[in-house]
Amino acid sequence: MGFLNQNLLYLLFLIPLLLLLYILRLKRKVQVVPSNLLWEQDIEDVKANTLFQKLRRNLLLPLQVLVLTLIIFAIARPFVTGAVSTAQDVILLIDASASMKATYVRESRFESAKSSAMRIVENLGRGARMIIIRSGSSPAIISGPTSDKSVLKETISKLKPSDTSTDLFVALQVAASLAKDMRRSEIIVLSDGSGGLLKNSVNVNVPVRFVKFGRDEANNVGITDFQVSNEVSGQQAFLSIHNFSLKKQSFTIELYHDNDLIDVQRLNLSPQERRSVIFNDINCIDGSLTASIDVKDDFLIDNKAYYVLHESNKPRILIVGEGNVFLEKAIETGFGRISKEKPESYSSVTRRNEKGYDAIIFDGFLPKILPDSNIMFVNPDGDLPYAKLLSRKNKPTIIGWDKSHQLMRFVDLSELKLDFVNDYEMPSWMKPLVESDMSPIVWYGENNAQRAIVLPFTIQPETGNFPLIPAFPIFMSNAINWLAGQNFYGMNGKTGEPIQLFIPEATGVQINVKKPDGSEVKAQLDKGKIVFNDTDEAGIYQVSGKGIFDEFAVNLLDESESNIKPSDKIKVSGQEIRSSGLSVISNRELWTTLIFIALMLLAIEWWVYHRRVLV
Repeated sequence: MGFLNQNLLYLLFLIPLLLLLYILRLKRKVQVVPSNLLWEQDIEDVKANTLFQKLRRNLLLPLQVLVLTLIIFAIARPFVTGAVSTAQDVILLIDASASMKATYVRESRFESAKSSAMRIVENLGRGARMIIIRSGSSPAIISGPTSDKSVLKETISKLKPSDTSTDLFVALQVAASLAKDMRRSEIIVLSDGSGGLLKNSVNVNVPVRFVKFGRDEANNVGITDFQVSNEVSGQQAFLSIHNFSLKKQSFTIELYHDNDLIDVQRLNLSPQERRSVIFNDINCIDGSLTASIDVKDDFLIDNKAYYVLHESNKPRILIVGEGNVFLEKAIETGFGRISKEKPESYSSVTRRNEKGYDAIIFDGFLPKILPDSNIMFVNPDGDLPYAKLLSRKNKPTIIGWDKSHQLMRFVDLSELKLDFVNDYEMPSWMKPLVESDMSPIVWYGENNAQRAIVLPFTIQPETGNFPLIPAFPIFMSNAINWLAGQNFYGMNGKTGEPIQLFIPEATGVQINVKKPDGSEVKAQLDKGKIVFNDTDEAGIYQVSGKGIFDEFAVNLLDESESNIKPSDKIKVSGQEIRSSGLSVISNRELWTTLIFIALMLLAIEWWVYHRRVLV
């Protein structure tokens, strides 16, 4: 047992003062009487009120001491550590993201959270109901509301974590919405706190308790990015490796083509260090690449990354311009198949839908009518259809770029120099990707399912060094992949995100998608396309059907999940809520019970006083 207001326990010194009242004498006036026969009680009182005397047996004294002690204890707010709420409904939110697969003591965090969830169910009060929410790539209500403990336990026992990230903010919003229809409800979050609840705060009108899982000294080294580009001599594989632990790590990085080892590198990383690794001259046309780091850590999912090569399914890119060898070469390097067209021939026919092209690049040219395809503008001549040209800025200096965006993977623009950049008044859906001291020099955005990139400067060595620095082909490769999106078959995606398979020669064919764990998902092609959403595992997915066999890769590649250090707190309704520990117990205050007992004793004391009971 403990006390929330321990300082108030100093009031216990009032107990000796109470005892002192019983041993103090009272000065009384002396009066001579003819007989003491009628004054026996008064004589007893006189004996009790001498200056100091021994305490007599009196039931009032222990009763008053008990009442005073109980009142002091009550205002000090005592509590005991006991089971979770037994008289209220519970909304249990279980984090099932990839980081919950990290080793925690002898079992994973997720298995430990399941054990805790079982104990919470066991301690539900009579008639109390529970709702269980699984928080993966998207929240899912998997049980409830029900008071049937056997159903709840069976649901929990079947739970499995995924290889995806999670958004606890959205999951807690769902829980808060459900709590409005439940009586005296409480939300319990079982998580390692990696779901973004410190950056965003959910307004919740019911009590929320956070139970943390994971050790603060978590040890992990992970692959956080994997990209492949084309060069004259062969492909290059780019990897980003991050040491999230607090100690130096030494290990090897192995690169496999299918099951054959093709290259090995040795790496030493300081604590919290991130480093890029490049494998040159891979010389592989198709098949799959697997990067693997040989390190013993607490998290295995990000120790491997996969990439599927598809020579015959490169995205088709149309370039409309006067000709730019640097731009064309960079697109070919980025696995793009290019077609070229002069502005005058493009303008001669008004075309709204450019069928067969995954993206169109307008180099120094603006069409009268925009196509439906995803587009890139390079040095547009005048106003864009959705943006007004304001002015031209000379000699801009690069001050930063969004390193977290897919377009900027492995892109270092610290050496970029430009003679000029056009300044545009962009709509709200366009966002700056690269900033200068004068205006943004790269914009990107998506509107009505159409993606767009704007480079408001020329890509020529006469007006800047962009086509000459190593970042240029990498940026163009990223741009082609982003613009083409998942409109071409063989896309390498991230766990939890949909993959759009595009097989134009197969329409109405039923296909099977075999997941990395061996399970199969059936799907039906519609006009040669299908959106596959069941990407909750990292690895190689095999697609098969009548006359069809191919593969695509899905990876975690998420620094927030690979950084497995747990958070000690979450933010709810603007307030930080700290973890209540690894157990499923909570503090239960006892002051109301003590006040009730004190009132009962006061009633007894009043009865004793009027009965003059002595013991």
